[in-house]
Amino acid sequence: MLKTLREIFFPGGSSQPAETPRSVNAAVAILLMEVARADFEVAEDELDIITTALVEDFGMSHEDARDLVAHAADEVDDSTGFFPFVRVLNDRLDPTERYRVVESLWRVAWADEDKHRLEESIIRHIAELLYVPHSDFIRAKLSAGKKGR
Repeated sequence: MLKTLREIFFPGGSSQPAETPRSVNAAVAILLMEVARADFEVAEDELDIITTALVEDFGMSHEDARDLVAHAADEVDDSTGFFPFVRVLNDRLDPTERYRVVESLWRVAWADEDKHRLEESIIRHIAELLYVPHSDFIRAKLSAGKKGR
């Protein structure tokens, strides 16, 4: 499965990340999975939120989203950090789309009604790397909290 994701990001063994909609979706899925795993437990509700976010917010089919979530779980195990994934998003997404990513991250954090402090820390770090202003970080947190309740 790791090979599948590496092929999405680095087709043909290229050393530069691919800049395709598929690589954007994969990057988003991996970051969403990072938040889900921050509290050392991945609840079924969190997986459902990740799949829903990929379908509703990023235009994937439900089947493709489920497959990508399964691959993202494996990639998170082997990942050494957020930077390759954030880089793809910074290169491909405008500020409104990056805000939408942060809001989706918050929806995952709120999924189990028990936001863990590590989830917030990871989201804050990703938001900073995505150049999302702190005011938008807070707005996304509040917006996702309202949707999740």
